[in-house]
Amino acid sequence: MAISESHILGDSVFHLTARGVLAPQVQPQVVVRIRVTYFDCSADTLSIVPTTIHRFHLGQIPLPRALPVIVSFMATHNHGVHQPTCPLCDVLLRRFSSRVAAEMTAVSALELLVHVGLLLGPAESNGDVEVMHDWMLENPPEEEEEMAGDVYDYVLDAGHGGSYGVPAGGPCFERLQRFTYGRGDGVREEECVICLMEFDAQAEVSRMPCSHTFHSRCIIRWLEIANICPICRSQMPTASSN
Repeated sequence: MAISESHILGDSVFHLTARGVLAPQVQPQVVVRIRVTYFDCSADTLSIVPTTIHRFHLGQIPLPRALPVIVSFMATHNHGVHQPTCPLCDVLLRRFSSRVAAEMTAVSALELLVHVGLLLGPAESNGDVEVMHDWMLENPPEEEEEMAGDVYDYVLDAGHGGSYGVPAGGPCFERLQRFTYGRGDGVREEECVICLMEFDAQAEVSRMPCSHTFHSRCIIRWLEIANICPICRSQMPTASSN
């Protein structure tokens, strides 16, 4: 079971593939592989950056519920792609994850492949980006295991530690300022970065102590898994905080 899509963004290519596993005996997890390939058209060469692998162990958290949180976490982290198109890549990744979560509700585990192709210097012909796109489709990251780079593991289950997945504690929910969205209320954001939906005039939103605002239902779901702001990474009290 797989879903894939490609996007050409100027002189860059952004290719996404999601593969689900239906076997119930498989440990619930989401594996995100990020690969960057640089193409030098003038020298007809390419340079592949070692694939970075992020493994999120879900524990008892349902995959459709965890996936938007995981993708928001990845999008707000610096994963080595320093290009003007990176913010747009993040938006495409979030929207792709929403599609995957809706269509793969029954999978036990998921592998998400993020492959970014970048031209070194301007394209020498109109077909250079298309050639890069075709090469990326024919050489998926999973076929380059010997080039794998760093591997990071995360736990998204209450009661476990890890560099991510520490659930927020009860006191943090009391610090959320809840109100109905409207103009003139000091909200800087126009959409919730967790679900990527614009704030409607009567939407129930919550502002965190760091002043970032989200749909109330989205930020509560997020804080049940992680105690950090999806935008600025500021920390909230955890369940074990005094």
